[in-house]
Amino acid sequence: MPERLFCGVDGGGSKTRIALYDAAGQQLGLTIAGPTSLTLRGPQAWDVILDALRGLCAAISHDPDDFRDMHFGIGLAGVNNGDQRAAFIDAAPAVGALHVATDSYIAALGAHQGKPGAIIIVGTGSVGYRIDAGGGSRLVGGWGFPVGDEGSGAWLGRAALVQALHAFEGRLPGGATELHRALIERCGPTRDEMMGWLLGAASTKYAALAPLVIDCAGRDDPAALELAAAAGKEIDALAVALDPARVIPLSLVGGLAEPLAPYLPAPLRNWVRAPHDEPIAGALMLAQGRAPEESLAWGGD
Repeated sequence: MPERLFCGVDGGGSKTRIALYDAAGQQLGLTIAGPTSLTLRGPQAWDVILDALRGLCAAISHDPDDFRDMHFGIGLAGVNNGDQRAAFIDAAPAVGALHVATDSYIAALGAHQGKPGAIIIVGTGSVGYRIDAGGGSRLVGGWGFPVGDEGSGAWLGRAALVQALHAFEGRLPGGATELHRALIERCGPTRDEMMGWLLGAASTKYAALAPLVIDCAGRDDPAALELAAAAGKEIDALAVALDPARVIPLSLVGGLAEPLAPYLPAPLRNWVRAPHDEPIAGALMLAQGRAPEESLAWGGD
């Protein structure tokens, strides 16, 4: 009988980390692939995961098309939509075991080593998540772009671009700043080019503008500073919704967690602690059966 292998997957709207482990939990390989958010990719997220996994299998001389000895722990953005989750599971190949959860759950598992605690994911999108002592979980936010994802890269990029358009039409008090000029130059110096950029723009496209905001904030651009501070307040609102008393251990994770740290409100900066480990470690816990299946409540449920 072949040795059991474990595969951990941490998938979001911008990129996916896929790791392969031996029976003892030692990492055999790690690779980064494209987005696997179910909101963006649906069941086709499997194509991204399996293509990347085949490369890891080849590196250890494992049959790249046989996953029956693998136990999967998969955390993806969009799994909180029950229909998307079901469609993804229905499309799964033959595997040893399959555990599918939200990317928030594996991030919380990794950040707090499976113990009670809360996290805010701040990346392309945003969501707040809490694991309680009884094993249940609660999620706030996570409604997706454009109605949700407050404080995220997509939210920040969209808000900045709206400002830039208003500034160049004379509708923004104070006029255009360096940030606004950079956004217009990048997205469309002419109206037709801007309309082309906007047509069908997804959350990932807006999130790609967030680094411009962070860079300009670092140069004391007033509009960028205001936007970064507004993002910080939105992140704080998610955190307070998870624990108004600000007592439960809390970590921020995701690609914008560190860049936005200087712009968080002081009470949130004093509350946040560094995560113990990365979300991929939580995916491994799920694959190994060292964490319970996700039990998710919404809002005040």
